[in-house]
Amino acid sequence: MSKEQEAPVFQAAGVAGPGEDWWDDFFPEDLPQDWQLEYYTHYHSRLLLPAPVWTEAGAPAFGDWAEAVPPALRLTLDWPVELGLETGATRARALAEAVGDGLQAVAPGPMGPAQMQAIRAALEAAGLGRLMVYGAGEERVLARAEAAWFHPAPAPKSAALAGGGAWQVSPEAGLDAPGWRALVEALGQAGGSGEIPVFLRARPERLSDFRTIAALLGLG
Repeated sequence: MSKEQEAPVFQAAGVAGPGEDWWDDFFPEDLPQDWQLEYYTHYHSRLLLPAPVWTEAGAPAFGDWAEAVPPALRLTLDWPVELGLETGATRARALAEAVGDGLQAVAPGPMGPAQMQAIRAALEAAGLGRLMVYGAGEERVLARAEAAWFHPAPAPKSAALAGGGAWQVSPEAGLDAPGWRALVEALGQAGGSGEIPVFLRARPERLSDFRTIAALLGLG
């Protein structure tokens, strides 16, 4: 079967939200914030860092990145249209120096081709040409999602970096099992093939619901 004919393989992934109830309530009440990523990685291996989390130079939410990020955790950076090139590249390089190969990808927000090219050039100049830079986010309508964006896969530099893109999804609040199934089915019908991370802006324990249903449907 060719890659074009393969079904997508959805990988449930989280979105960091320090200070947000839907994120903080996942962790034991007495757990220090700089231990949250270690705890999270006991359950999940991928995480999207929103720009306010990874661009904060003064006092990072999770403390020292080198100590806070476990080796098994794979990070993707959200890069909104308003983030300056110099600031983004400088902060991304500092994070990469702290976590090494744990930093894997960048997911730009909705933006034009010129800004996409400028982001790639800024990362190259910062010595981060190894990072996968997904295509600019494209807003999509999905069943049981309040909002959804799809990031097309870039042209792979090697087979190891090949992938089918990535999603950012804000599920409807209070989804039950049939609701999660409808969401996974909608993602499957949206097309794509290969490994596709789905970054869910939801309580981290709900990632397990998504993962289980995706597996039952042959999509995970």
